[in-house]
Amino acid sequence: MKIKLLTLLFLILPLLSNSQEYVDLINVNYGESGNTYFENSSENTTISTFRASTLFPLVLNDKYAVITGADFNKQSLQLFPNTEYNHLYTTRLKLGMKVKYSEHWSTTYIILPKLASDYEKINNNDFYLGGAIVFKYKKRNNLNYRFGLYSSREAFGLYFSPIIGIYYKSPNSLFELNVSFPGDFNVNYSIAKNTKIGIDYFGNSESFRLSKEKLNPNYVQNNSLEFSSYIQNNSINKNLLLRFKLGLSTNNYEVYPTDQKIDLGISSVRFGDNRTQINSNLSSSLFFKVEAIYRFYIVSK
Repeated sequence: MKIKLLTLLFLILPLLSNSQEYVDLINVNYGESGNTYFENSSENTTISTFRASTLFPLVLNDKYAVITGADFNKQSLQLFPNTEYNHLYTTRLKLGMKVKYSEHWSTTYIILPKLASDYEKINNNDFYLGGAIVFKYKKRNNLNYRFGLYSSREAFGLYFSPIIGIYYKSPNSLFELNVSFPGDFNVNYSIAKNTKIGIDYFGNSESFRLSKEKLNPNYVQNNSLEFSSYIQNNSINKNLLLRFKLGLSTNNYEVYPTDQKIDLGISSVRFGDNRTQINSNLSSSLFFKVEAIYRFYIVSK
């Protein structure tokens, strides 16, 4: 086991030591909402989410590194009042390349093919292709900036999102900030040797084809926003981070006919949106979430 970890360190160290002190190889979380009400109705649903993500970089030489990994998520809720629960799935592969140009500059190119639907009758209509390009500038060992672009073909049309990010860790290592706007924000502070408190934000735009006969031909578009506070502890093992979160999420699992699309989506802005939503809007709701992260530290803690 020790030999395997040393080998993994040898592969990852040249890729990541110029930006952060760690890499999150595995992230698994489960969340459950409180009552989420349908608009103009006393009926409600609950929303459960399961997400798992892996990342495995492989260094080729001092300049190039291959990035691989996969994501899987499952979301369960009622899309209409008094109906059975729908289960929405996404399976996404990550395949990319990181190129280091100098001590300060590097770029990551990544292709993101995925299957997204209720997985009742999988076919080529469930397949969507996306990708991203991210430029990174290392100002100092504890500070870097990121900017880039994410794009994906979705059931509702073509979607783009800019990426503007920063990573900063204070000299005393107590305060940490990691932001990739507009999709991700995380700030935390150490209150004890193995314990941190933090706040985070997660935003996501995704779609799922519905293949069940009574819903066909429709799709779901979800633009989720999750704001939460958390406590993190790694007393069991320094590499295993456990987080317990409580927060507020917006829920807009909108159902549209398959033949109705937008011209273009850029972050939360939709151009040429003349669609007719066929289900009711959902209210915001409180949620709790438990999260486990396997973090590989580049430097000793």
